[in-house]
Amino acid sequence: MQKVKSIWRSLENILFLGFAISILYVTIGSFIDGSIKSFMGMGYLNNMADPIQKKIYYQSVMALLSMLTTFFLLVEIIRLFVIMNPFKNLKLKLNQLKLNLQGHPFSSQLSIIFKRIQQTTFITEFFRRYKSNFLAKVFNQYLSKLIIIFVYIEMMPFFQKFALFTVQKNWYGWLYAYLMWELSYWIWHYAAHRVRLFWCLHSPHHAPAEMNLTVAWVHFFAEGYYTAAIQVPILMILGVRPEMVAIILVIDGTWGTFIHAGEDAFKNGKLGILEKIFITPSHHRVHHAKNPLYMDTNFCVLLPFWDWLFGTLQNEKDEVKIEYGITRQMDVTNFIDFYFGECICLYKDLKQTKGLKNKLALAFMPPGWTPESREKTSIVVRQNFLVGQEQLGKTSRDYILEKLKA
Repeated sequence: MQKVKSIWRSLENILFLGFAISILYVTIGSFIDGSIKSFMGMGYLNNMADPIQKKIYYQSVMALLSMLTTFFLLVEIIRLFVIMNPFKNLKLKLNQLKLNLQGHPFSSQLSIIFKRIQQTTFITEFFRRYKSNFLAKVFNQYLSKLIIIFVYIEMMPFFQKFALFTVQKNWYGWLYAYLMWELSYWIWHYAAHRVRLFWCLHSPHHAPAEMNLTVAWVHFFAEGYYTAAIQVPILMILGVRPEMVAIILVIDGTWGTFIHAGEDAFKNGKLGILEKIFITPSHHRVHHAKNPLYMDTNFCVLLPFWDWLFGTLQNEKDEVKIEYGITRQMDVTNFIDFYFGECICLYKDLKQTKGLKNKLALAFMPPGWTPESREKTSIVVRQNFLVGQEQLGKTSRDYILEKLKA
């Protein structure tokens, strides 16, 4: 069994290197090509200017964000390379390697070289930050995208028949449509954190131990089924047109990728005064944190209205440094544990739990809940953390309500 695991991990590593090289090659090539063409009035410049001329302003903003997202992704990786500097003291390292290779057959020499490369600080950190993210992107490329599109297209016409009314495509109609989108998104996203069965599907997105733009690629392929099952009925019944949903999906996807920019690319991430209006990279870093203060907060993508209304909006605090990932111990370079780990944990817990009622409760109660205890649920953990320092957990909504009561 150990030999099978070793072979599988080696296969994972080979696949990751192949996918990483191909994805980065295409990304870098596209970015350079777009940048060069921009000097000739085409490329990125044309992508931003053409929609303005056609008065489709949101497309211009999306084009700008897409360019910045690609730029930040490259900055993150280049910055890691510069900080780790694998070529530092290269001559000394090569001399040491030559000494280690002496007296060994050719096959052993290859093994020594491969292990030495694996043990370099840059490679170790690159694998830790990006391996499972890249593998998840490729794994999902042929599954989740097709599933989500298929589900949305198939479901919208059916539920549109039950619409209470149909919103008009004027400015306030679009604002209403986007707020309804955010509401439906908040509901499924909240459920993904508060229902253990759904958390099993959502947890891969929170598994990375570092925040960077490749985290936006990480989603469980089957998550698209239940997100659509929640969002589509809400949107259609509340009068949002299918063509509006199609445009909102583009905006949501573009901004949703951008807010995954990590500290290496975008140190502060608060966007100044815009933090009062929009969900920023800083907000989303809080959402991905495993600190007790930050657990289960900031569920929206673009507009923080529903987070504010439902009391789940949490700003980043200087006193509490963000720690990324999920609370259980795991190896982020082990793709099986990274992607399917929570499903495996739920299966094991269900086997050990007696009684059908307790098994069902275990699947649908919050993560950390057991028939014997609620102490490990995020609500209890957060409440215990805030004892004596309640001010840390207060949001603008709390302050407004306090003033109204006074």
